[in-house]
Amino acid sequence: MALLLRLLVLCVVAQPLAAQSWRLLIPVQAYTVQINHLDPNKLYIGNWSNQMYRSEDGGKTWEILELGSTSSESYVTSLIASKADTNVLLAGGFLFTGMKRSVDGGQTWEQTLIDPALRRMWFVSEAIIEDPQEPSTIYAARCSIFNSIWKSTDIGATWDSIGVIDNSITGRLCTIGIRPDSTNILFVGAQGGVIMRSDDSGVNWYQVPVLDTAMFIREDSEIPKIVFSPRDPQVGYAVVAIASEVNIENNGGVLKTTNGGASWFRTGFSDTSFWAVDVRSAPGDGNDEVFLGGFRISRAPVDVKGDSLIYRSMDGGATWEELMNITWQPNELEDTIRNVWVIRYDPVGEKVYMATQVGLYVLDENTSVTDTDPLASATLSVTSTATALHITDHKPLATDRRWEIYGMDGTRILSGSIGTPGSTQIDIGSLSSGRYLLTWGSAQTLRTALFSVMR
Repeated sequence: MALLLRLLVLCVVAQPLAAQSWRLLIPVQAYTVQINHLDPNKLYIGNWSNQMYRSEDGGKTWEILELGSTSSESYVTSLIASKADTNVLLAGGFLFTGMKRSVDGGQTWEQTLIDPALRRMWFVSEAIIEDPQEPSTIYAARCSIFNSIWKSTDIGATWDSIGVIDNSITGRLCTIGIRPDSTNILFVGAQGGVIMRSDDSGVNWYQVPVLDTAMFIREDSEIPKIVFSPRDPQVGYAVVAIASEVNIENNGGVLKTTNGGASWFRTGFSDTSFWAVDVRSAPGDGNDEVFLGGFRISRAPVDVKGDSLIYRSMDGGATWEELMNITWQPNELEDTIRNVWVIRYDPVGEKVYMATQVGLYVLDENTSVTDTDPLASATLSVTSTATALHITDHKPLATDRRWEIYGMDGTRILSGSIGTPGSTQIDIGSLSSGRYLLTWGSAQTLRTALFSVMR
């Protein structure tokens, strides 16, 4: 966990949106992100090896929570923070044997759904969703072995298998989506570039056209995300991932529907691989503001365009701009592949989050950031002079305490052990003028603070 402390702040300028930037919150594998519906400062991100991270102060402090044995090679890629009961979390993912449930905000977990024969029961890419009008009702799309659809009416405590999608149509389900104006209407994105639709709450399913009249895209195509516009539920967006370098042509891209999901067409980025999409209403003109995140399967060569690509449209996908210059950092395993797994708009806190394979980011849309902004944990007071950094820890950790100071390029400049709990002074006389990031904590709990040095 030593690399958990490799935090830094990103000063990224998207052309031409100079006042907006992506800021890294934590440099660990983040396969999904969810926000507490009642308190947008409470964040949850899916990690690997039966782990997730929880923050209760908007990403300034993080705690590692274990869903089970950390020796398991599993990835938490589907996560629900319930709107019906904000203490309830549901988690599933790649290489899982089912679904797990917590009723205490992630502190403890129990198995809530499992294959009787312990066969693979994966919920791969945002494959667990709530009914927006009745959030105690939850749907899940099982990937691997059986393409089955599951339903719970008690916030995931019990489950029933309600439908199956024939393996002759697709070998793998990837995601499930719901149209917010009519919760009987569900959609599944699947391998082959297939989109299935149900008009009876998941019992029966049929294919819909994905490229004008075509029912498939390519054999290796995957539809990992389907979302609908909060402005107009007849409008929806889906992204296509490319799994093989031999099938790049006429693959990938972003799909759009304008008839409620009856049919879809490609609105951009042919031959480019994506895994993440989300939409919010653009200010002023009533258009959709759409975000896309690129993706390349780790075994695929760089011929497959995807990782590190982030695009934004302010007019419902008619035109796009690339958000560039992000300083991508290694995650806790020194992995540098820059896949974007989830982009999530939080309508309560009005922030956009981006869960990537190398960290969780938030889109800062302020015109400026100053030292008076609340950029440190509430339990950590930090003040700086020309020669010293003064830290008061209002909630000292018991063991394994360490501090590190990073420059804005991610370089670790100073480090040391935290001695006596309480107040600490660090000599920063060797630092030049500029902005720095302090990390403070242990392998299990980490707090951060920005500070400036002025000579």
